[in-house]
Amino acid sequence: MLACIILSGWLLLAWIYFLWSRRRYYKVAWQLRGPIGWPLIGMGLQMMNPETFLQYMNGLSRQFKAPFISWMGTSCFLYINDPHSVEQIFNSTHCTNKGDFYRFMSSAIGDGLFTSSSPRWHKHRRLINPAFGRQILSNFLPIFNAEAEVLLQKLELEGVQHGKRLEIYQILKKIVLEAACRRYLPGSSIAYISLELLAETTMGKKMNFQHDGSIAIFKAYNGLTEVCVKRMLSPWLYPDLVYRRSGLFRLQQKVVGILFGFIEQLLEPIVSVVAANPEQQRSELEMRGKSKAIFIEQVREHVERGQLSWQDVRDEANVTIAATFETTSTALYFTILCLAMHPCYQEKLHQELVTELPPSGDISLEQLQRLEYTEMVINEAMRLFAPVPMVLRSADQDIQLKRDDGEFLIPRGTQIGIDIYNMQRDERVWGPLSRTYNPEAHFGLDSPQRHAFAFVPFTKGLRMCIGYRYAQMLMKLLLARIFRSYRISTEARLEELLVKGNISLKLRDYPLCRVEPR
Repeated sequence: MLACIILSGWLLLAWIYFLWSRRRYYKVAWQLRGPIGWPLIGMGLQMMNPETFLQYMNGLSRQFKAPFISWMGTSCFLYINDPHSVEQIFNSTHCTNKGDFYRFMSSAIGDGLFTSSSPRWHKHRRLINPAFGRQILSNFLPIFNAEAEVLLQKLELEGVQHGKRLEIYQILKKIVLEAACRRYLPGSSIAYISLELLAETTMGKKMNFQHDGSIAIFKAYNGLTEVCVKRMLSPWLYPDLVYRRSGLFRLQQKVVGILFGFIEQLLEPIVSVVAANPEQQRSELEMRGKSKAIFIEQVREHVERGQLSWQDVRDEANVTIAATFETTSTALYFTILCLAMHPCYQEKLHQELVTELPPSGDISLEQLQRLEYTEMVINEAMRLFAPVPMVLRSADQDIQLKRDDGEFLIPRGTQIGIDIYNMQRDERVWGPLSRTYNPEAHFGLDSPQRHAFAFVPFTKGLRMCIGYRYAQMLMKLLLARIFRSYRISTEARLEELLVKGNISLKLRDYPLCRVEPR
């Protein structure tokens, strides 16, 4: 009996100490009141479904005054969906670290730029940044044009000659199945093109996805994002001890093994250089000469100088491919879908392409820079369908957050969720047409002036996406090549689309599209 009393006393003291150590979180939660949630799991039960997550958070922002505090597991969670607060967080030197939930991604595919924290992030960003400079990216245009030609051939074959209504997601699977019998695919889905381009333009290696196990690679990337999101939204799976005994962990191990094999193949040149003796390294450098300063070349030089380890390089390659592939293919797909649903804007786009471009052939950088309306339709699609719907940051020091009713201290360790998807659709920010696709109303010359942080598809501030120029150039060129030659239509309507909150935005069902030649 005495032992039970002593044990109960110690447990009570431990619980009191736990509550006392978190008193600053409870204070700010009282000031910025939001949904309380359940003990230990917080809002986990309500937020665990990716198909309703974004809609649920939008409903909470109407019920509670944002920014507000809630709980994910035992973590204090600050929800933000207004441009003024987003600017404060993105420009704060104390909020450059990604949220703690990103550790689930880093434990799976490595600690790269997308997931890492300072000081590692600062060092790696400085070393890798030159690989994504404007001048370097201009060297990729011939590759972009060549792959655009492959895509046009696929649209011609499947959409025009066979007269099929195309579902881009299904095209991806079909291309994989055709892998064994074609050396060059007659085109592809947007996601397929993006991944092949990434392999060639970031790693410097031409990948033939018909014969390189593409079906496993694509499924692995999709499976990885789903695994990470499910764990993020399931607080009971946060402890590694519990997670490693779950079916989700076994699925993670399977897909990670496939991705690691793919990345090892891409990075094979680095292995040979690192393993070579000094004389062989000098010979390799001379042979390389004036090769393109793409990602593979940049990191190889850093390995040779001892600035990055082999594990660092593998982590960065994993994360660079996964993040850029996901966001670029998502943004491009939604742009094409929006234009298919709105033929009036598609015709205006075609008029610009006819005026600024030759009727066929490659597109130059100078021509690409003149396509202002093309950029508008892309931006409007990314506004309505943010490629990354929500990003997470962590406060590594106390910060002051200003709201219209005062200034509040956000304690160190608070997890911050920036809801880009709902902010970019908010009528309080974008006006009465906020949930419609209207490039001229939101990005035209006569559109109202809006807050600089109201539109942040690639984030902004101190940790802006390193690959945003790459994505913009790729999307602009592929879109121009497609709609210069084809008209795309669909019976789907904007209000019928059901989105899923994933690391990158997904649809529950992908509508069919019809392709017609111009």
